Amino acid sequence: MGADLSPRMSPVHRIAVAFLIVVGLAGCKTEKDPDQPTILGVPPTSAYLGVEYYYNFGAYGGEGILDYSLTNAPSWLALEDTSNKARQGIIMRGVPGLTGGSRGEADLGKTTGINLVTTDGSSFGTQPFDIDVKQNLVSLEVEAFKEGESGSSSASSQNHCTLPDLSTKGEHTFTINLYNDDGSVSGTQDVTATTRRVYAKVLLDKPSVTRVAIAFELRSEYDATNCEQGFNPPHQNCDHSAANLGDAIPGKDIVGLGSGSLPPRAESEQREIDYVTYEQDENGFYTRGVITLEPGITECYIPLEVIDDSFPEQAESLELALTEVRSGLAGLGSSNEGIDINLSIEDNEPSLALETVNGGVRDALNVGGVREYVARLSGERDRTIYAKLTDTEDSSARLSSEFVIERREGSNWVENDELVFPEGTNEVPFRIRVPEGSYSNPDFVDRFILLGINSDYQAGREDYARAQSENLIRISLNQLTSPLVLNNGDGFVATDFAMGHNGRSFVAGYDSQDNDRVQVRIYDQRGSQLQQVAVSSAGDSLVEPAAVISTVRRKVSEGDTKVDRFEFIVSYSTDQPVAGTSQQGAVDAVTSLYWYDSASNGGEYVETWTTRTGTSGNDHVRWAGIDEEGGYVVLAGETDGTFEGQTAAGGVDSFLQRIDTELDGNSQVPVVAWTRQAGSGNNDQVAGGSTETVTPLLFGSASGSVGGAPVIGGIDAFFYNTQSGSGNLNVYQVGSDADEPVSDGLLFGNLLWLTGSSTGLYGVSNPDEGDPELTREQASSDAGFLLGYSTIGQVRQAFSLNDDNDTATEQLRALAGFDGDLVVAGNSDGDFASQAATSGQKQAIIARLPVATNTNTGSAAFRNWRYQLAADNSGFLAVQTYRDDEIVTLARLGSDWRLLVFSPEGQLLTPLP
Repeated sequence: MGADLSPRMSPVHRIAVAFLIVVGLAGCKTEKDPDQPTILGVPPTSAYLGVEYYYNFGAYGGEGILDYSLTNAPSWLALEDTSNKARQGIIMRGVPGLTGGSRGEADLGKTTGINLVTTDGSSFGTQPFDIDVKQNLVSLEVEAFKEGESGSSSASSQNHCTLPDLSTKGEHTFTINLYNDDGSVSGTQDVTATTRRVYAKVLLDKPSVTRVAIAFELRSEYDATNCEQGFNPPHQNCDHSAANLGDAIPGKDIVGLGSGSLPPRAESEQREIDYVTYEQDENGFYTRGVITLEPGITECYIPLEVIDDSFPEQAESLELALTEVRSGLAGLGSSNEGIDINLSIEDNEPSLALETVNGGVRDALNVGGVREYVARLSGERDRTIYAKLTDTEDSSARLSSEFVIERREGSNWVENDELVFPEGTNEVPFRIRVPEGSYSNPDFVDRFILLGINSDYQAGREDYARAQSENLIRISLNQLTSPLVLNNGDGFVATDFAMGHNGRSFVAGYDSQDNDRVQVRIYDQRGSQLQQVAVSSAGDSLVEPAAVISTVRRKVSEGDTKVDRFEFIVSYSTDQPVAGTSQQGAVDAVTSLYWYDSASNGGEYVETWTTRTGTSGNDHVRWAGIDEEGGYVVLAGETDGTFEGQTAAGGVDSFLQRIDTELDGNSQVPVVAWTRQAGSGNNDQVAGGSTETVTPLLFGSASGSVGGAPVIGGIDAFFYNTQSGSGNLNVYQVGSDADEPVSDGLLFGNLLWLTGSSTGLYGVSNPDEGDPELTREQASSDAGFLLGYSTIGQVRQAFSLNDDNDTATEQLRALAGFDGDLVVAGNSDGDFASQAATSGQKQAIIARLPVATNTNTGSAAFRNWRYQLAADNSGFLAVQTYRDDEIVTLARLGSDWRLLVFSPEGQLLTPLP
């Protein structure tokens, strides 16, 4: 029934009824239900033994004050006293391994399905979670130690122990064996040495609520009974055997506390540190102890003492191990079985360097010769230091049998391999002598000396120097001690030569007394002729053919194994008939490939194939090479004809030709794979080529645009490479606005180096920036140049070789790489080497140039020198290097041809008579 507020009611009654209706309606309103009790927050899922686990939950909801409880919780975890009930929230805490019964490691592991439950009496809220209890892991940190130097102290954590004072020296006494010359023990001696304090850091992953005490010890694999074969202890070859090499000895190289040292003190306070104690080992040395980390500390230090002894040693190592937790809760590794860290101790004994008088570490010495060298000592010392020298393991020449060492005693040189450095003397001379009468080397290759410290003798002996490296100096023993005469009593004219195959010299040329027949004469390191290869037949009648030659050692497969295959290629141009070939045009290239057959006559080079290639015009080969990987032959030369599939530019073009070796039945035959021709329309000159790039390369010079490349000056250098006779050809034309005729080149150190002569002095602007440019200044006379370009034609380095007075003509004709540097050779009619007055006639010149830009020895005399041959009408036609030990040149002296040998520092090892 609804209320009837009709007009019959008075106003007062109507107000009263309305009030009652409002009150009634208010009494019928639906009240909102209280929120369900809800816990806020998710606790950490990891806990650590001995470390407080703490979490403060929040909560809301419920009709009254909430009560809390834990279900399925580990015994160590509990809620704090909640009797107050005054706040919305609860703290849960515990210490795994300690609270709840001190169960220790029994608390390790994961507990799942833990529930924190809250209730207001009528409704409940829950928060499920898991906790994984882990070890509180300990770790070690340490820096490398060095004898005679204290460590540096710094804390990497706020919760750290007091830093130990490292500045105070200590003292330690120990006993050493004394040795006779044969290594047998002659007695013992007590040695007292100064020590320097260092430390290792012990790091605890989490701050523990209890004190943690951990035992430590120094360990080493050193074993004085581990002897070399044939020896028994005590002996030097046991105490310092190869098995013990590099192992430090606790108690002799390092201790926890020296026998005469005061206990470590705090860095900033005058008190002993109390968190470490030391214990003696079985030998009575303090190499063990216990370190204690107080509650809340996560970083502490184990002070150690490095013994500053007087023995030469290489870097030695041992271990610092944490062996057990004596008290508290901490984990020593994942399996809690202990942890260790490697300690390295560097020696500080004076170090020895052996050098040439010019500061080099590479030399060549004639058999029968003697030369003085320099021993230099570095490092602080207050006593006489000794150095016992010997040949090292990789040396192919042995002390006493192939060479002797001499030291100066007064004004005399006496045979003695032990050098003496009195206090205050850091440089002493010594000599290497190679007795000619007793020297014997049946091998083809020259022997070499790798000279170093006699560590077997010095080990365990006081006051000897240590070596800066294992091999301090390398000295090649040259057996060719006089010029190798190439046309002794006959008409042989040498035109090119190459080094290869165990130091053999391959000289190409022709016999002017036998129809100019092409020959290759092969010599060993002693200058004995091993073979004369008749390249052209007896019936061939040629006209001064300029033969070129290259050698290679390739890896080829024989069955399932890789073997060395030694080959050489010789090529020449002729307009005459050649037996076994068909004439192509006016002048053709005749090319022959040879390989070394060890089964033929006890080992000799035999022919693989001969071919004749060319156009209907004149084709002159200027360079020939063999690819080391593919074995194919590459020719670079000049032509005034047109090769098949090519277009002539006119005049004399360059050509690059690849010849493959293919099987025809059981025979190997040559097949021209492709020929590429490019020119400027003028008379281009080809200087050489290379197979060192991915595809064959040719370089030369031209006075016009080669293949459409931009012209830069008068005569430009140019180069290109290709893998076929068709397609686009990128020709790089380089140089200045003047003339740069190229005579030779070499791909070396990722640069193409081009050499020749011009009236300019060259340099490079902005060499370290992105746009370097070649610079040129006008000279008064012809000077040699050496220009280094990237394979995309960007100049990188430039050198000029001129006489000091700029009045002579220098002509560079040959180039070779040597031990990271370049060697150039040619002739000069002036004083190129600033060594003597000249007659104004051409004389052979040679120079070594340091081209590496990342070295600080570029101006050193041993790698920056010049030499001028005191022989008129002479010149160097070619230069090669042997094993980066010797520099070998093909020299013309009037109408005679010789091979001359130079040392790495420019000393002529084959003096002229």
